[in-house]
Formats: sequence, C-alpha cells, structure tokens
Amino acid sequence: MLPATMTNCDRQVFRFRLAGQTTAWVAAFLLVGCSAAFVAPYDETTDRLLTELSVRTETAILEAEAGQLSEKNRQQFFDNAIGTVRTLKARSSLYAKNEEEINALTQLEKRYEALRERGGPLRSSVATGLRATLLDLQQIQIAKRRSETFTIGAKKSGSTVNHVD
Repeated sequence: MLPATMTNCDRQVFRFRLAGQTTAWVAAFLLVGCSAAFVAPYDETTDRLLTELSVRTETAILEAEAGQLSEKNRQQFFDNAIGTVRTLKARSSLYAKNEEEINALTQLEKRYEALRERGGPLRSSVATGLRATLLDLQQIQIAKRRSETFTIGAKKSGSTVNHVD
C-alpha cells in the first residue's frame, strides 16, 4: 500500500519503478530457465570418462618423468587415450547444441596424436597444450552441470514406466 502523503505524480513514479523491477526479475528468470536450450544437457558418463582420462594422462606423465613408462606402456597409453576421446566424441555427437564440446574433443584427439607421433618420453613441458584442452573440457562439463541446476523441470522426462495388466 502506498503512503497517503505521496502525491499523484509520486505514486505514478513509484508504480512505474515497481513495474520495471518486476519486469526485470521476470526477464532474468526466463533467461535462466531458457539458458539450457543453448547448450547440450549435462552427461554424467561423459564427465566421468573425461575425469578418468585426465587421471590416466597425469599418471602417465608422472611415470614418464620418473623413467617408469616403457615404450610399450607409452604406446598403450596413447592408444587407450585416443580411443577414449573418439568414444567421447561419438557420445557427444548424440546431443544437439554440443559443438563446443565436439570441437574441444577434436582438438584433444589431435594433441594426443601429435604427442604420440613426436616420440620420446612424455613430459610435462610438452603436454601443456594437452592439459589445457583437458581443462577446457572439464570446464564445459562444469558449465553444463550448472546450467542443468537452473533448468526448470530438469530430468523429468523418460522416468515413467508403463505397466501392462
């Protein structure tokens, strides 16, 4: 309720400001609710596989720097890493609006292939780009998870079961 001491003009200004604030809040909620429409949904399996790949990569780098990664294990590591990236790309291509992730996975595959072709021991100094691309992909997953949190009615589809009597 408006104070009785306000003039007609003051009341109109107050109502106009209140309407403007309400409109701003409604617009903000709509934008947050629609933000998920611009990116693919969060995929827990992709996130888990990406985390496992990052751990295997860091482990291989540490083993190589300690002189404990044989040539056979080095080749196995790269074969497994490239295979994992290709699997992630195939999985990511199943979702619409996932171009950023697919591009980052393509870049990651190229980085693993370049390091494999380079030969020699895997070292931190030559794996900088690889680590940066892995970090980019992890940030994409975090952003997807956050956008899923703000999605209205997230993950309610596909949970019904039809019973036949």
